[in-house]
Amino acid sequence: MKEKLLDYNEISKMSPILRGPLEKPLVKFAMKLTGMDKVNRIYDASKQYEGVEFCKHLLKDVGVNIIVENEDVIRQYEGKAFITVSNHAYGHIDGIAAIATVGSIRPDYKMMVNFILGMIDTMAPNFIAVNPFQSGKIASKSSFEGIKQSIDHIKNGHPLGFFPAGAVSKTKVRHWKMEVEDREWQEPVLKLIKKSKVPVIPMYFSGKNSWFFNFLDLVNWRLRTLRLGHEVYNKRGKNIHLRFGEPILPDELAKYSDIKEFGEFLKAKTYALAKPTDKM
Repeated sequence: MKEKLLDYNEISKMSPILRGPLEKPLVKFAMKLTGMDKVNRIYDASKQYEGVEFCKHLLKDVGVNIIVENEDVIRQYEGKAFITVSNHAYGHIDGIAAIATVGSIRPDYKMMVNFILGMIDTMAPNFIAVNPFQSGKIASKSSFEGIKQSIDHIKNGHPLGFFPAGAVSKTKVRHWKMEVEDREWQEPVLKLIKKSKVPVIPMYFSGKNSWFFNFLDLVNWRLRTLRLGHEVYNKRGKNIHLRFGEPILPDELAKYSDIKEFGEFLKAKTYALAKPTDKM
């Protein structure tokens, strides 16, 4: 295990601005601004654990209560492959909660995550770190390897989880009201799901990040990203409902030849699990 999730040297390497005569105070300021100092403290308290146990201990330490509904859906597929698709309400907490919940029933459950969550070495048994949402003809070697691992994982009868948006839920303005919802679910991961030909289980997370975090999205997405560390710590004392929907079987998935319509269908099935009482 690492001594710190993200240490002084790793921070200083992130930008030339953080190096030079003012390196020490700038790095300390960056740690505080991004909330990484708090995240490091959370990691320190749980790093003696690994995988599912790490996730459970971290959630307990942060003080987040995950209320699970309809988890028997997962138990139907003992020893069989399936895929979960989820809204990405929080950025970090939802991935950790998914592994703590599904991994308790199926220890072989893995989630495809971006390189940021992939830095949490204690969760490596349940992570496939990859960036399948990048555009352009040239993909990184690590992305190709991660996608290959994902396909092999499913083919070998294991369950796999996706956040098809590839990014934390965004702020939208509808009818003069601010709403928080996933962006359009991304084609590369939708194609992977379709190719897998296994049951898909929608998994919905209630609630959202703080109003300030979502307000920053209207100003600049980079500023919002800087606040993600704080959004782990400020969930203390909160109840988050994790709700499973009924499985969508391969025959029904095969009806969608248009990948955009396929994504809209899966996203709608996931958000249909929301309830009017789902507030933080």
